[in-house]
Amino acid sequence: MAYAHRAAWARSQGPVCRWRIIVGSGISLAMLQAMVFTPERFGDFTPDLYSIMALYFALFASRHGRYVPSLALGLIRDFLSMGLIGTYGVLYSLLHKASEKARGKLDPDRLPNILIMAVAGTFLVNFGYHAMLVVAGDGIGWSNAITRCGCIAIATGPFAVFLYPLIHFVLGRIGIPRAAGGYWNI
Repeated sequence: MAYAHRAAWARSQGPVCRWRIIVGSGISLAMLQAMVFTPERFGDFTPDLYSIMALYFALFASRHGRYVPSLALGLIRDFLSMGLIGTYGVLYSLLHKASEKARGKLDPDRLPNILIMAVAGTFLVNFGYHAMLVVAGDGIGWSNAITRCGCIAIATGPFAVFLYPLIHFVLGRIGIPRAAGGYWNI
């Protein structure tokens, strides 16, 4: 009974620290991506940290907080990248929709399911980005795009398996309430 009361309370509350978490994670990811996970060090096997975080928000944020964090991370990534403006905002919005359907079929608290969703989601986001580049006339070719997207997805999956439990721990430590169904009130 106490769990049901706590879950109802968490649903009735507004999101906790949403913008601090979104902007803080967006800037932290930009620094990590630029300083540590560079293509010069890892080649095509560079993990896509933004897609991991956007997928995390899409899978674990409260019902009212899933879309906005995914879109905001996409816009932050658009601002910091040299690609087409608005592309990642649209792609992360689509990732949000696709992950909502996947969450109903796969339990995201199980590590093998996290790996599957992270690999598939990262591949689709990066392939969508390369497809938009081809449409704009700046692409690298379909076969190179598929190979590169596959390498990025393979490198990203293990990071999600490690990172999601760590994010759960951090959110719990800073006092963000978790409602029934595993949704964080962010």
